[in-house]
Amino acid sequence: MTVQSPPPGLLVPDEAACAATVEQLRAAREPRVVVVGNPNVGKTTLINAVAGTRLKVGNWSGVTIEKREARLTHAGRSVYLLDLPGAYSLSPHTPEELITRTALLDEAPDAVINVLDAGNLERNLYLTLQLLDFRVPVAVALNLVDEARDKGLTVDPAALARALGVPVVETVASRSEGTGALLEQTLSRATLGIGVRYPEAIEAAVSDLTARMAELPTLPPHAHRYLALALLEGDPSVRGRLAATGHTPLLDAADAHLAALEVGGIDALIEIAEARYARAGDLARLAVPQAEARRTLSERLDRLALHPLLGIPLFLALVLLVFRLTFNVASPFVDLIGGPLQDTVSGWAAAALSWFPLARDLVVGAIIPGVGTVLSFLPTLLVLYLAMSFLEDSGYMARAAFLMDRAMRTVGLDGRAFIPLILGFGCNVPAVYATRTLERRSDRVLVSMILPFMSCSARLPVYVVFAAALFPRYGSWVVWALYVLGMVVAFAFALLLRRTSLPAEGDGVLLELPPYRFPAWKVLWKHAWRRTASFAKRARTTVLATVAVVWLLLALPAVAGGQFATVPPQDSLFGRVSQAASPVFAPLGFGNWQATGALVPGFIAKEVVVGTLGQIYLGEQAARPAPLGLLAGAHQALTATWDALKASVSAIPTVLALPHLGADTSAEAKTPLAAALARAFTPASALAYLVFVLLYTPCIATVGALAQEHGRRVAWTTVAYQLTTAWVAGFLVYQLAVRLL
Repeated sequence: MTVQSPPPGLLVPDEAACAATVEQLRAAREPRVVVVGNPNVGKTTLINAVAGTRLKVGNWSGVTIEKREARLTHAGRSVYLLDLPGAYSLSPHTPEELITRTALLDEAPDAVINVLDAGNLERNLYLTLQLLDFRVPVAVALNLVDEARDKGLTVDPAALARALGVPVVETVASRSEGTGALLEQTLSRATLGIGVRYPEAIEAAVSDLTARMAELPTLPPHAHRYLALALLEGDPSVRGRLAATGHTPLLDAADAHLAALEVGGIDALIEIAEARYARAGDLARLAVPQAEARRTLSERLDRLALHPLLGIPLFLALVLLVFRLTFNVASPFVDLIGGPLQDTVSGWAAAALSWFPLARDLVVGAIIPGVGTVLSFLPTLLVLYLAMSFLEDSGYMARAAFLMDRAMRTVGLDGRAFIPLILGFGCNVPAVYATRTLERRSDRVLVSMILPFMSCSARLPVYVVFAAALFPRYGSWVVWALYVLGMVVAFAFALLLRRTSLPAEGDGVLLELPPYRFPAWKVLWKHAWRRTASFAKRARTTVLATVAVVWLLLALPAVAGGQFATVPPQDSLFGRVSQAASPVFAPLGFGNWQATGALVPGFIAKEVVVGTLGQIYLGEQAARPAPLGLLAGAHQALTATWDALKASVSAIPTVLALPHLGADTSAEAKTPLAAALARAFTPASALAYLVFVLLYTPCIATVGALAQEHGRRVAWTTVAYQLTTAWVAGFLVYQLAVRLL
């Protein structure tokens, strides 16, 4: 017969303390409320519903993990809302967990909203019980109750509220159900809950440590019990925090208690964890009557999505579908901004600056074609970010991580490396910083060194304009192939580094698969708009400065007798330097000075490549546009916008078409830059150019991030081997394409 351990005791706060807490919360002029929960419980969707998506986004000090905060008005008073990163516990093993715990210690919250997944209560409640070790009012959001019902589970929120001693509100955040009641209950009824009473020897040690803390005004009063328990658990980050602030006597007292417990045969870490797990199990059984769980839609879909043979081809097919959607829907707007709208703005600028020829040449011949060419790809990025956000928020990207984990293990990579690699498709800089979540330094260095091969969004405008110019029928396939090639090269170098300088070490990794969910369109739009706006911000700073410098270099004569701003581009300082470097690229098929010159500013930012191409090829013809009246320009812009909208809608049915059935882009429909590139490049040289742009040296910001994280040697080694790889790959692609095309 198995002897079961007795259930853990309960720590019930006295009524006076609870009443005082509620009264203090109600009286707060601007309550500070933090939102805490496990990953994948719908926490971000919930906070967007509560705050009306009015979230201010930034980074936590010293790290790149995103923070979200908002101020909103409820019942006539201002409320400060802080969304903490997802965490499984407050015993930190990841940067997200450390940030969450540090915020609870330092932010001095007036209340905590703990978001639970109604379908996975036992796992979620461990964090809840840790929160109850703080002397902070708590309210519980029982989220995803619709998914729990789909599993055949019925949760009793009243029973859970009685057992926890805090208000519990059912919510379906994706439909904003219950979110208003949650905020009301939090601000009027949140209180100290019923926590876990640990074995008597541990409670005696906790009492002594909290009494000592009461005499130390520098320690947050609301966290005394939690800090005492963390010391008994041997939490190294808490010990380091207290040691750094001069609380050595408190650490000595904790060590004495741990020694006494060990003599008594008590392992405090195990006893505390077992008590929490036991209580979490009791609460889950109390709140969810026994029911036979049904096979969910997520489980049925996963039979296909996670199939060992079909899973990866399905993933690649979905990525291809995303690119076809991006091209077909966004291309008319790219043509609109890069053509009629840019012509309209150039005409207006020419009319406004007709009295100042030098300024007109700078604005019309450099800034508008340079920056305008980059900005013309904002519709492409917006559609791409919408599609990628849909895959992320629906839960599919977690499946992709699971699938790619299997593939990465064949090259000696930890499965957790998939996260920074995926981030690299957006921007390599935060992806490099995200390698901090990997435990071993060899893994962090290896992943950082292969990250720049992942095609960031700044390269996409280059792909799009060349695809429209040289491969109008197969543009989405070309871009898809470039993304896949970047991944293949990254994995090949990972295998090489693993077998040479950075051998593999280690263990497995746990990857959680959240249920599939249909994302809220409002949230998708917010994410996509924020990312696109970030790209646009770079265009008006980095790109603007770069095209101005390029214009100056194009205006400076490099031959005797030349005059400023009137010299032919090939005889300018920029042209002559580019001509000197161009023979290096002749074996790759693009040994002309224009193509070579555009690659140099790309070291600053990859989106500058297409801006410089626009400036070189279009600057001279754009410098003398016909002045355009205000009304005529507005009529031209509105007519072109309506035509682009109709073309975009009519292109949607072609997304699922085979390549030869897709929409064509005739020479007459191409943007001026695409038409110029079609004359300057052959399909073979264009492919080589695209492969070089994909693989050559990362932007200066990424190099800086590499140097900051791993030292200058790693940074410049990465620059050197990427340049070499890009040249060799471009040469091979050109030689092969010449023979096949």
